[in-house]
Amino acid sequence: MIQLRDSAKRVQDHLITRGFAFEVKELPGSTRTAQEAADSIGCAVAQIAKSLVFRDKANNHPILVIASGTNRVDLKKIKKTTGLKLGKADGTFVTETRGPGLIYHQHPDKHLNSGRSSDP
Repeated sequence: MIQLRDSAKRVQDHLITRGFAFEVKELPGSTRTAQEAADSIGCAVAQIAKSLVFRDKANNHPILVIASGTNRVDLKKIKKTTGLKLGKADGTFVTETRGPGLIYHQHPDKHLNSGRSSDP
């Protein structure tokens, strides 16, 4: 296995200690956007899952939204469906509330899944 950077190694160690047999791989190119990630591994943008962190305006908790690389997250739709009013979460907010590199889902029973991969 290729030597991982410290942040990637923390993710790998986290997975291993929880019994997951996944292997973290770092890519040579940029993956900041869904398009860059797709180009880096040679797949379609729709096959990329992007993760976006928002701030729940009611209680200041971080909310992780995972969407297809081709879809835009519609905050109005999320509010209509869940009642959550979300705001932008900057890097400082994410680091202060979750720590660098890892996002933990505290409530696995509370998630929104439209059931349709084509939802915008």
